[in-house]
Amino acid sequence: MFDASKMKCLLLEKGMDAKIVDYFVHALETDEASFEVDEKTRKWALERGFFPGRVELLGLNDDNCSCYLPDFAYFMMHPLNNHFKIWVNDKLTLKYMLDGGDCRKAMPEYYLYIENNGDFTYLMDAPADIVGREDFLLLLLEKKGILAMKPNNGAGGKGFLKLEKTPNGFLLNNIPSSRAEVTSELCQLRNYTVTEYVQQCASLAKFWPESECTLRVIMAKMPRTKCYQVPDWTCLVSYARFGTAASKGASNLSSGGIGVGIDFASGELHDEGFQYKRFSQCGEYRLHRHPDTGLKWDGASIPNWGEVQAIIRATCERLSSLDFLGFDIIVSEDGPKFCEINTMPSLDYEQVICGPILGSEVGRLFFEHHGFSKIDPSDFLNIYRQSSVADGGVS
Repeated sequence: MFDASKMKCLLLEKGMDAKIVDYFVHALETDEASFEVDEKTRKWALERGFFPGRVELLGLNDDNCSCYLPDFAYFMMHPLNNHFKIWVNDKLTLKYMLDGGDCRKAMPEYYLYIENNGDFTYLMDAPADIVGREDFLLLLLEKKGILAMKPNNGAGGKGFLKLEKTPNGFLLNNIPSSRAEVTSELCQLRNYTVTEYVQQCASLAKFWPESECTLRVIMAKMPRTKCYQVPDWTCLVSYARFGTAASKGASNLSSGGIGVGIDFASGELHDEGFQYKRFSQCGEYRLHRHPDTGLKWDGASIPNWGEVQAIIRATCERLSSLDFLGFDIIVSEDGPKFCEINTMPSLDYEQVICGPILGSEVGRLFFEHHGFSKIDPSDFLNIYRQSSVADGGVS
């Protein structure tokens, strides 16, 4: 056990970015709550820069640990992007950045931004005939049938609202709700963006229809030998996230969804999926079929995969001042649509789903370029020791 406040101070002293220290400590706490390890294993993992639970999760040992990107090093290297990360750090700015050229078709329709004080800012796709109406949101719902409402700076699916109008009334995140309940919820929204609700295509909906399957694709801009060279982007991670009964309307792994690897070259799904251990049934976090529908992923592929690849590459070119992008994508019947783009996507279960990041030449080259070798992994063990409470282990 460790003192979280003390560890945060020590991490800041070591140089970890202040904006991600809380996230790092919370992730370590979650790891320790999910995986039981003995003191010998804990020490072995920490001195190599890994959370202790990664030993079981990744199957770490002396022979393979150098192929995996350690947690401590990954967080210490951030921010991997420069100040232009503001281009994608909120959903509204991202819409304006991509609202033109080939990238425009990959963005959902944006109708409204609700300011911090509750004022409405009407966006480029708001229907002109209802703009300025007091009941704009309900009228918009009548027109569209279903809407997505998201915190403008949210992450991990937190705060997401799916509002639907049916012949029988309203559904709020798939739960029947009265008009009064819906109106009350809408009146409380602040710093929210209201957009088109993008629905997954039928071939993906069969795995789990209650929430949309989202793809996570992490792209890295490779270092250049000449300043005038055209940037070359490569895929480090690609997988699909399927919702479950546990994820309650979301598909994020942090909500209980399941990640299934995608072969980036072909779009074919791997035959094994992974779920965060704290959500898994009987501790079984490696899955060959969906736990609720029973369908296997083996033999399935992502539809229109060539189009997905093309729009990702076009967007990387448009945002070429950035170096590291995590795309969240829904494949609809009309093609791929972006949910958001992250500048600090997780790389924990991703290395189970898609393989060790440093095991590939391009992955190692990218992170070496961003200072991986300058980080001493044993610093993590020292920080853990200094922040341990009495009888907390790791002598």
